[in-house]
Amino acid sequence: MSDTQLVTRDQMADLLVGQWNSGILEPIRHNWKRVNTTVVRQGDTQITNAIIDFHMFELGRQGSHHMTFDIAAEPGSDRTAQFVPGSLTYIQPDAITIQSSEGDAELQQIYIDRSVFSECASSLFRGDPDRVNSLAFYGIFDPAMKANAEAILEEARNPQIGTDLNVDLLAQQLALLVLRRQNGPRVLTPTTRPLSPDEIARVISYFEDQIEDIGGMDTVAGLVNMDVYSFTRAFKETTGQTPGQFLIQRRLMRVKDLLLGTKDTLADITYATGFSNQAHMTSTFSKHVGISPGRWRKAVRT
Repeated sequence: MSDTQLVTRDQMADLLVGQWNSGILEPIRHNWKRVNTTVVRQGDTQITNAIIDFHMFELGRQGSHHMTFDIAAEPGSDRTAQFVPGSLTYIQPDAITIQSSEGDAELQQIYIDRSVFSECASSLFRGDPDRVNSLAFYGIFDPAMKANAEAILEEARNPQIGTDLNVDLLAQQLALLVLRRQNGPRVLTPTTRPLSPDEIARVISYFEDQIEDIGGMDTVAGLVNMDVYSFTRAFKETTGQTPGQFLIQRRLMRVKDLLLGTKDTLADITYATGFSNQAHMTSTFSKHVGISPGRWRKAVRT
C-alpha cells in the first residue's frame, strides 16, 4: 500500500488532534525516552492506512466507545472492541490499516518503543526475541495491566525522583504481562544471574558519579552488558532493591552529606542530588527520614 502512513510515537498525539477527531484532555503528553502517554477524548472517526511503529495500550477511563480494526499483521481479520471504564486494548507494531470508531469516551493511551518488548523477549526466550508472540487483544480486563497503566499516568502528572527509571520499569512490566498472557507458562520462569562484585561496584560508582542525572535505564544496563529487563532482575537479586529504590537511598545519603557539611541552600542541594524540584526533594526526604531537610540540618548541627 503505497499511501500507507507509518506513525511514530512522537507523531501519534498530534495526529489524534489534527486528523482523527480527538482531543487532549489533560496537559499530559509526556514523552520519556521509550514511553509516551496521553489522555484523549475519542469521538467518531475513521483512520485509513495508518500503521503504528510502536506497541500501544489504551485504557478506558470514562464513557463508552466502539472501535473496529482491520489488522495489517492479521489479514482478513476484522476486530472490534468496546471501550468502557477499566477495559484494556493492546495493539502490536505494524498493525492497523483502518480504524473506525463511534461514541464518546476518555482514554489513556500509552505508546511503548519496540526496544522494550524486544529486550524483555530476548531475556525470556534466551536471546531469541523473534519467538515472541504479542498479537493484539481488545477490551479485556486485567487488574495488573490497569495498575501499571495508571502508575505511568501518575508519573506523568507528578514527576518525582527516578521518574524516568520507574516509567521504564512499568513499561517492562506491561511487556512481561503481555508475553505471559500470550505465550504461556514457558515465559514464567526466566533465568537470571546476580551481578558480580565487579559489576555491582561499577554500577554503584556510576550512580555516585552521575547522581545529578544518570540517564535512562538502558545506559545503566549497558555498563554490565545486559538488556534492561535482565539487569533490573539481576540488580534486585543482588541488592534486594530495584535500581530506582537504590538510587533514592543514595540521593538521600548525598542530601544528608550536603546538609551537614555545607551551607548550600535547599534549592542548591536539590539540583546537586538530581531531584526534579525542591518540593519533591523535601517530600521524599521527609517520607524516608521522618523529618524535613531543614529541621534535620538544624537538629543534627545542634
